[in-house]
Amino acid sequence: MPTNPQPTNRQPTNPQPTGPNRSRSLHHVAYTTKDPEATYDFYTTTLGMELLRTENHLNGDGWFRHFFFDIGGGESIAFFAVHDVGESPDYKTEISTGLGLPVWANHIAFRVDNADEQNEMERRLKDAGHPVQRIDHGWCESIYSADPNGIMIEFCLTTDAELFGDQSPEEALRMLRLTPDEFGEADRKDGAVDVS
Repeated sequence: MPTNPQPTNRQPTNPQPTGPNRSRSLHHVAYTTKDPEATYDFYTTTLGMELLRTENHLNGDGWFRHFFFDIGGGESIAFFAVHDVGESPDYKTEISTGLGLPVWANHIAFRVDNADEQNEMERRLKDAGHPVQRIDHGWCESIYSADPNGIMIEFCLTTDAELFGDQSPEEALRMLRLTPDEFGEADRKDGAVDVS
């Protein structure tokens, strides 16, 4: 991997990407669960996502299950349930807090296309007894909650696409390389997402 990557054009003029990796979309992202039934209930009943596929596999003296939920656009979120395939007895499914990080550090953000869709997701989560936090980030408004595995989920509505895309690739790279002593008070973001 290059140590000094060159910025790329975010909005290619050619709608067909070129190069060895022509795809720019997500097939699936996978996490672990210790409770497939609670995970199934959360993603299907609470969030309304369809279970697409389940695979069960023997592996050595153990087994694992891999199951996928439809998140739209041909993309999915998947989970592994594992048993005696090399996992530690006390493994964590909480991808952030299990690593000693704030819950928001690693999360998955689902795009919603309008406020009605976002409000419906918030209602569904609250009706199912899940805490929800809403944050206006300036360029988007997001609601946050956590799934039964301790994984933070976000439903993100872009409210100002121009503001989100206002940096050139060169400016984004310059910002990426700023040192903390170059941050200003305008960059302060106190208060954390709390969905406990």
